[in-house]
Amino acid sequence: MTVAVLVDSSSAITKEVAEAYHLRVVPLHLVWGKKEYADWVDMTPEEFYARLKTEKEVWPTTSGSVQGEFLNAFEELRGKVDGVVAITLSPDIPSAGYRSALMAKDMSEGLPIEVVDSNSTVTALGLVATAAAQAADAGASLEEVVKAARSVIPKMNVFFNVGSITYLMKGGRVTESEVGAKEDSHILTTKEGKITPLEKYPTREEARRRLRELLKEKARKDTPLHAALFHAAAREDAEEFKKEIASEYNCAELWIGEASPVIAIHVSPDSLGVAFYNE
Repeated sequence: MTVAVLVDSSSAITKEVAEAYHLRVVPLHLVWGKKEYADWVDMTPEEFYARLKTEKEVWPTTSGSVQGEFLNAFEELRGKVDGVVAITLSPDIPSAGYRSALMAKDMSEGLPIEVVDSNSTVTALGLVATAAAQAADAGASLEEVVKAARSVIPKMNVFFNVGSITYLMKGGRVTESEVGAKEDSHILTTKEGKITPLEKYPTREEARRRLRELLKEKARKDTPLHAALFHAAAREDAEEFKKEIASEYNCAELWIGEASPVIAIHVSPDSLGVAFYNE
């Protein structure tokens, strides 16, 4: 049986990672002014940050519906595969991905499709997708691929330090009452599918040190580790963190994802995070 695995672009999965795991990335959309852009297709992170520096009046937002993107992906796979598993950003973030995938599924008759809520975001979502993709590559059935994806969700850890908490506040993902001083450097996680402030520190240096400590506290060395870092305009920091993880753990999987424009709206430049789970 041939099963295709799709994941939405909020997963921070780059083209190289997608090719390595045989994943198809379905773009979410952002709206800036009067124009709508498909993630990674009509706008890259570099283009996003360049415009952000000059744009003073209009703040970009995410689009509320992308079922057309999922429907196109499903239809292109029709007749080529026996089934499709779509892994999406948690609808509690909130996100258009999960609901749009379900609507597209209802519009696609005759093709077995399962939609899986990752219960998370960025590379935590990406790791759920790579678990599904590896099962699909091994010849698993549609039900087995879904099971592989869902089996890692309860084991997932995700922690990230944003460059500025104000981006998440503008988008309504966190509130002022949750974060306190905006000037602090915040570490966030996801809980029950929602972005949740975890800790805050006076400086970014202290927050980044704590990010590494959280990995050491939660990750085990007695079983293989699956880990994925993500960054927003902080590639060097991500590469350094990756080297540290590779030197200390038996990694079955270790890659770096980049925040796409849809995610960059919320996490801001200079953001760094890590998602991981043990087998």
